[in-house]
Amino acid sequence: MLFQPAGDGVFYRACEADGYRGLVAALLNDADYEDATLADRLQSRIRVAEDLVLLHRLEHRDLRVTDRDEADAINVHTDREFISSLERIGFLSLSSPGVSDGTDKRAS
Repeated sequence: MLFQPAGDGVFYRACEADGYRGLVAALLNDADYEDATLADRLQSRIRVAEDLVLLHRLEHRDLRVTDRDEADAINVHTDREFISSLERIGFLSLSSPGVSDGTDKRAS
């Protein structure tokens, strides 16, 4: 499950998928993303990353688009690395306090 925080415990939206490619497709609101070619999926991730770089510049924060994990960078190499880097910069969260993913094994 992926959450896009809007602040103060409020979320812009939540998405659920069976894998990282599905999460990216939900984030992009593009049902065709999952069946797109490798080059088209990469281009979509790059496009979103460049938009986020521009938005973060408005907040006086420098980000870069890259193909490896680095501080203050959005990694577009794979869907998983893309989602992880978006979580690292605070654009989204893969989990949220108070929201169960159904894996809690404690007895009630």
